[in-house]
Amino acid sequence: MKITKRQLRRIIKEEKARLAELTDQDAARKLAGRLEDVAAAQEQIEVVLNALYDSGVENEGLIALLNNIIRDIDSGFVGEPS
Repeated sequence: MKITKRQLRRIIKEEKARLAELTDQDAARKLAGRLEDVAAAQEQIEVVLNALYDSGVENEGLIALLNNIIRDIDSGFVGEPS
C-alpha cells in the first residue's frame, strides 16, 4: 500500500499532536506532585511557626526568621545554589 505525501504529512502531524499531549500530561502529573509537596511543606512550616509563636516569639520575630531564611536561599545556603 502506497502512502501519498499528503497522507504522510497528516500522519506525522497526528503523531506529533499525540506525543505533545502525552508530554503535557506527564508534565502536569509531575507539577501536581510538586504542588502537593509544596503544600505539605507549607503546612509543616506553619506548624513550626505556630509552635514558636505559642512559645513566645512575636510576629516580628517570625518575620525576621523567615527573612533570614529567604536571605539564605538567595545566598545559596538553602535550596539550589545561586
